Amino acid sequence: MQPLDDAQVQEIEHHAVEIARGAGEILASHFGRRIEVEFKDDKQRDPVTVADKSTQAYLAAEIARRFPEHGILGEEATKEEQESEEPARDTLWVLDPLDGTTNFLNGLPVFASSIGVIHRGRPVAAALYVPWPTEGGGFVLHCHKGGGCFADDEPVKVLETEQPIPNRLIGLPGYFGVAQRFTGDLANKAGEPRTTGSIAYELAMTARGVMQYAIFGAPRMWDMAGGALAVQEAGGTVMTRFKGERRWHPLDSLVPSWEEKTPTMKELRAWVAPIVAGNHNLAPLIANNVRRRFSLKARLRPLTRALRGKSRQART
Repeated sequence: MQPLDDAQVQEIEHHAVEIARGAGEILASHFGRRIEVEFKDDKQRDPVTVADKSTQAYLAAEIARRFPEHGILGEEATKEEQESEEPARDTLWVLDPLDGTTNFLNGLPVFASSIGVIHRGRPVAAALYVPWPTEGGGFVLHCHKGGGCFADDEPVKVLETEQPIPNRLIGLPGYFGVAQRFTGDLANKAGEPRTTGSIAYELAMTARGVMQYAIFGAPRMWDMAGGALAVQEAGGTVMTRFKGERRWHPLDSLVPSWEEKTPTMKELRAWVAPIVAGNHNLAPLIANNVRRRFSLKARLRPLTRALRGKSRQART
C-alpha cells in the first residue's frame, strides 16, 4: 500500500477543518445550557452528554459522506463498535468529539473537539476546534504532515527555549505531584503547572506556545492523535514510550507493527501510551527527568496479589 501523497493529505486537512468548524458550532449551541448527561462509570466521574453524542454523529456522518473508503475510530462508540474485531482501514479518522466534558458541563470554556487522521498508524492530518475569545468564539488548529501548523489562517509555533522557564505555563496531570516528581535542577524550575482537564486542549496550547510543554500519563488515541501532530507541525517534538519499552523516543507511528499486522478496531480502542510534548529541547529533557515517587503500597502490590493467588489455590 502506497503512502498518501501531499495533495491527498492537503485535501484531507481541508475537509477536516470544515468538519471541525461544524463540530464547534454544535458544541457552542449546547454550551452553557442544561443538557442530558449519562455516566460511563459507577462513580459518575466520566460523563457523556448529548453534546458529545450529537457532535460525534455529525463528525461520523460528514466523514462517511466525504470519504466513504476511510474508517472512523471515535471515543463515543456503541458496545458493538467497542468489541469489533474488524481490521482497521488504512486511513482512519480518530475522533474525540468533546475532550473536556466535565469542564463543558460546568460552564468552563476549556475543551476541544479533536480530529486526527492516521494512515497505517502514522498521523497525517489534524483539525481541532478550540473555544477562544475571538470573533466566532473559537478557532480551528489544523495541519498536515510537513505543512506547518495554523490557528485558522495564522501560523503557530511552539515556545522556543533550551530550558524550562519558571514563570511560563506547563501542563501536568492532576495526580502528578502524588505519583511522580521532577529530578535534579528541574525540581525547582519546571514551570508554572496547570491541569486543564482536556488533553487535546493542552496539546493545542503547547502547539501555540501558550504552554511550554505538557505531560500526559495515559492518553487514549482519540485524546492525542490530532494534538500530537499539531505540536510536531508547530516545530515541536512529542516523546513517547510504548508498553514494554524502557526508553523514551520521538513519536512517529502510533502503531509501529501496523506494516506486519493490521490491528483490529478493538485493539486500537485499547491503545494507550504516555507522551511529553514540547519543543525539540524541552520534550526529551522533561521525558528523561521525570521519575515515579517511591510508594511502599505500589511496591507491595505484586507480592500481595501473589499471596492472594496462593491462598485461593490452597483453598481449592
